[in-house]
Amino acid sequence: MNIKCMSKILLFVYILFTTISLGQTVDKEIKVDSIRIEGNKTTKDFVILRELNFAVGDTVSKSLLNYNRERVFSLSIFNNVEFAIEKANELNILVINVQESWYIYPVPFFNWRENTIAKSSYGFFLLYKNFRGRNETIQALASFGYDPSFNLFYINPVISTKYDLSLAFGLFHQTIKNKSLMARAIYKSDFNYKTSGASITLGKRFNTSNNLFLSLGFSYIDVPIYLPGFNASGSKIDRVPWLQLQYVLDTRNLKQFSKNGFFGKVELTHNGFGINNVDYNVFGFDIREYHPIIEDITLKWRINYRHTFGRVIPLYDYSFLGNGQYIRGHITEDREGNNALLGSVELSYPVIKEWYFGLKLPLLPKRLTTARIGLQFNIFGDTGTTYNNGERISISKFDSGWGFGLTILFLPYNAIRFEYAFDEQMNGEFNIGSGFAF
Repeated sequence: MNIKCMSKILLFVYILFTTISLGQTVDKEIKVDSIRIEGNKTTKDFVILRELNFAVGDTVSKSLLNYNRERVFSLSIFNNVEFAIEKANELNILVINVQESWYIYPVPFFNWRENTIAKSSYGFFLLYKNFRGRNETIQALASFGYDPSFNLFYINPVISTKYDLSLAFGLFHQTIKNKSLMARAIYKSDFNYKTSGASITLGKRFNTSNNLFLSLGFSYIDVPIYLPGFNASGSKIDRVPWLQLQYVLDTRNLKQFSKNGFFGKVELTHNGFGINNVDYNVFGFDIREYHPIIEDITLKWRINYRHTFGRVIPLYDYSFLGNGQYIRGHITEDREGNNALLGSVELSYPVIKEWYFGLKLPLLPKRLTTARIGLQFNIFGDTGTTYNNGERISISKFDSGWGFGLTILFLPYNAIRFEYAFDEQMNGEFNIGSGFAF
């Protein structure tokens, strides 16, 4: 099937089912007179209550309760979440029953890249989640193989309940294989460089959907020798202070694998402040929307854009496709430019919608061997391009691909994706990855 034909079919399905009413059943509403939380031996009540988009005294429907149940599950600190209405003295009591997960555990990962072990990475996260019962997270990451890295992060989503402020900080070190084709031509060979740094982020939550973040950081980039254009400072070491402003709008139900809602992120980063001749900016946005259509079929789409501009833009901070962000059907092809544009559309059907699975194993707590299992069948289409500032965007320069796959969800922990994708000439490639496409 031609990729353009595939895109037109998916677009037609999107327009058809978002503009034609399919008929709705009556969703009975009920007033919530009080809320009782059960099962949270570690988690503080406010961690759960702040995820609800209604309060005591409000009228809710079954669909609204299901939406909020998924929001609470999205915290990734519970193996199971149940909402139920109890009657007591003619009052409606909303009972939220949670099953807490195990909060200290390693999470292995494997990132299969370009269908070769040589360019794949592997390692593990060591997580301490829900620290002090306040949904704080301490995360250490060790990644080996391609682009080995070591990271340490701390995230506190509520440092002030009065002003609803969050705090995060992190340290990182990574050895990176050069991705820039232009830099490789200058160096006349492949090479690695090292980057280290730290950051701190202060966040303000305005309501359950709107968040604003201000981040301050410092990056240290060390290249084997000075490469004109690769570095911005005029030496082989760039010392880059940076400041970032980010706004996030998130109305998704289940954030790990959404079936309904909208996600939008816009960010602007200024790098260098003119220190050591480093002075450039990165602007980007990521927009995603999720629509239930027929029965349990979900249609979702995404547009991701990254734009670099300023006095001197180092090649290591150009926008890339094929590294982290990639076009399925073209994952072995690296592209670069000042700017990158990526679009995706996907149809998803739950082969297994929701199944709670647990194992009794010696020496391991049941909370660690219990998970919410899901199996999703996906049909997808991707398209994208990179281009430089001042260069016109041409449809002929877009790479596109389409395919199908299975996503196995192990919530609240992780997911594994098996995908087979085709490019414009129907050349196929098989991909395995951890995490979610979008």
